[in-house]
Amino acid sequence: MKRLWSSTLGATLLSVLVACSSGTAPPPPTLYTEKNAWSGAIPGDAQTVSADEFSRGIATGELQLISSADLAAQKAAREAQYQQDLAFLRGLQNPSPAVQRLLDQATAHPTFEGDRPVKVPGGQTVLLFGLGTQLHNAAETARLAGNVDNALTQYRLLYDLLPETLKAQAPTPDSLKGKGMAEVRAALDTLNTLLGTAPASGTLGAARLEPNGGLQPLAITPGNGTDNNGPCAPTNLVKRYWFPLKNFVSSIKNQANRGTCWDFSAIGAVESRERVQNNNPADLSEQFLANKVKQDWDASDYVDGYSSVSALNTAVDKGQQLPSEAGWTYNGAMNRPYVKDGDSGSYANTCKGYTGTCSETAHESRRTCTTVIFTFCSYVKVTFGGPGVAASRPVLVWANGNKDTPWNLNSLRLLLAQGHVLIASFPVYKGFRDDVTGDGVVSNYKKTMIDDKSKEVEGDYGGHVVQIVGFLSNEDLTAFGTTPKIGGGGYFIVKNSWGCKNGDGGYYYVPADYVSGLFSDLYTLDFDSRRSDAWTKEQATPGGSQAPAIELKSNPARADLRVETDLAAFFRVTHPVAKSVTLRVSSDVDGVLYNGPWSTDTGALFGPTLKRTFATPGSRTLSLLASYGTGQAQASLSVNVVNSPPTLTLNASGDAHQNEAYPVTALVADPNETDAAALCARTTWSVDAPDTLPATTGCSQPITFRTLGARQVRVTTVDLEGLSASRTLTVNVLPPSVNPYPRIVSSGVYSRQFITIGNFPFCGSPAVAPGNTIDLREKGCTLVSSQPDPTRYFGSVEVENPSGEALTYDWTLYVTDNRGEVPLYRTVASTNTFQLYPYANAIDVTNPCRVAVTVNAPDPARSKTQTVWSGRCTYYSTRLN
Repeated sequence: MKRLWSSTLGATLLSVLVACSSGTAPPPPTLYTEKNAWSGAIPGDAQTVSADEFSRGIATGELQLISSADLAAQKAAREAQYQQDLAFLRGLQNPSPAVQRLLDQATAHPTFEGDRPVKVPGGQTVLLFGLGTQLHNAAETARLAGNVDNALTQYRLLYDLLPETLKAQAPTPDSLKGKGMAEVRAALDTLNTLLGTAPASGTLGAARLEPNGGLQPLAITPGNGTDNNGPCAPTNLVKRYWFPLKNFVSSIKNQANRGTCWDFSAIGAVESRERVQNNNPADLSEQFLANKVKQDWDASDYVDGYSSVSALNTAVDKGQQLPSEAGWTYNGAMNRPYVKDGDSGSYANTCKGYTGTCSETAHESRRTCTTVIFTFCSYVKVTFGGPGVAASRPVLVWANGNKDTPWNLNSLRLLLAQGHVLIASFPVYKGFRDDVTGDGVVSNYKKTMIDDKSKEVEGDYGGHVVQIVGFLSNEDLTAFGTTPKIGGGGYFIVKNSWGCKNGDGGYYYVPADYVSGLFSDLYTLDFDSRRSDAWTKEQATPGGSQAPAIELKSNPARADLRVETDLAAFFRVTHPVAKSVTLRVSSDVDGVLYNGPWSTDTGALFGPTLKRTFATPGSRTLSLLASYGTGQAQASLSVNVVNSPPTLTLNASGDAHQNEAYPVTALVADPNETDAAALCARTTWSVDAPDTLPATTGCSQPITFRTLGARQVRVTTVDLEGLSASRTLTVNVLPPSVNPYPRIVSSGVYSRQFITIGNFPFCGSPAVAPGNTIDLREKGCTLVSSQPDPTRYFGSVEVENPSGEALTYDWTLYVTDNRGEVPLYRTVASTNTFQLYPYANAIDVTNPCRVAVTVNAPDPARSKTQTVWSGRCTYYSTRLN
């Protein structure tokens, strides 16, 4: 790397030097210098040279002088650009939600806003884009979204990656030349639809389980500065799964205390391209690209934020080669003050602790000074002529809410599967910054942040840019025994630039509908379909000539009607080499049940699952076809789908007294009934006159017996096919109690959840109807943000206790599994509420359940026991340490 110098005020300085040699002292020019420069002190980050060297640099263009006028011009240019971008975006018809969000924020920021320092969970500070950078990048994307040349480039890029069978069904790129946006857009939509018919294991790059997991991190470049704090050690999906780009991305990097995410995303995309096309494990210098942008291409000494797209396009336009990290190591500026950037004060201590070339600016070119009566300072202009790595132009492939760049998931999956990382920008909300734990999964979709008063409010922390390097579909995850925590159509694998301590070793797993709803735009690099041998071998299947084997464990097998059944329990697929094969399972009655990747990893803790629900009873034959490379195996499995009658148990406790409500609960269950609440609605009750019921249907009734002695309660429940179960309960009714208290007047299970009245949400606790299914793993809402989220569901009982006796409450959660009805856990307390929690921490199950309470009076004879709610519960059945 060599130095080249340029001048903006060379004539001014030369006149000073000439005047000094003639003995005439001119008035001091207004030159940019650091503190105390005019008193003769040289800034601490500067190199001192002689007057001759300095004047020679000015004369030959080897020095770049920055005057206060130049800095003022930079600031004025930023402001002018801000107003221009704001006017352009305000002039858009039907702006996207992403653009409208920025316009709404701009009402509070009439002038340019610098980038925002933000503490991230890993403990360090990063700078996120302020409105100045976000508005400019949004305007850049909006202009490209309606550009037919960009759309045609996108189409050509995708078309070249198609298999030949699909190319024959799609328009050629040449046939679209000269066409309008509508025709090119229609061709892109057609291509996306065609991709939906492609085998997932090939074109769209389905995942497979790793035999041992883990990445292959690059060695850290020696030197004082570093662009990473790795190697990182992910433990979740990136470790467990193979995906096409897994071994073709550079290591997780760390932008540290600078707003250079755009730089890391641009450089990372080029590094991946080099691995995919040339098998070149390049580790390129982010510092060099930041320097070129901030000093030469779009001068801005005191603002870090920028656009990955503009930086890469300018590098291509100027033929700028990119040097390795070793040429100029990255300075994390860990000692900068915690303030917005925009002036010299926000860059104080930038060079503290860093031994490389540096200055307290965004570009960090070294400062050079000389003193001839006055102190003159300039910046070294750094150039690099190669050999190095060339940049590529970005292509816009999606913009949020823009009709010309709609969301086409299959096209995005094609790019990732065929070696193209995506450059993604988005506003950072609480769900991405604060709520992501070590598993890396993003699950909070709320557009909120934590303000400086530690309150959760509407808004975002700032803008950010990352790389998307992979996609795991829900089908992939389910096939390999991983149940996605949330929906969203699968997870995008995001490679962040906040170091190892954030997310899953630097990686984040962002649901597809989070990206389509809350991200701003996606770009990819434009490069041809040539691939390195390393890429081709990585994507090929090892041992492809060896056939899989199918072992039937149970034939014929039994399944319950309308009950989710794991068909994988009835067979096993093995292969001598492969950890994953392709499996097709079809039914002569139900059609194709599964067609995709299937794990054959016998060492996995949990095997693959194939959960299906049959809607009709009777026998069917399942045809299994396992394939790997050129080898295949077939088998036939008979499955008998059975409809069982419902079961009915009547539950009551304590003595019944004349003219006092006596609660009786019908515990109804049917393995074939998917809607337990509907089964409750088809449960009917009857008693003999003069006894009375408040209602004749439901799963629980408080019965009032009007006559002493033996009385009967008759209950019948009916399933959807008309099969029934009936029970009769005989109760011995005693005379009225002398003291009937404590008396249970109401009870139930309640859900802590946000309820909207008008436009205002609040945290309420509505009752859960009997027969419903509740997930005990869920967290509920709270009005106290400083406290942990409570469990979502709780039991509660209201008691009439006029004498104020001291009462205790004996709560029990019962579940019904293969052992029958058993207590899952029990609590004795003085409170009339009972928090329902998931019991263990692994292997979720859903079973019939009920919540019961005994209200203990000082006189045990007056204690009352009642089932307060019955339905189904989802909980963990196993504890893993």
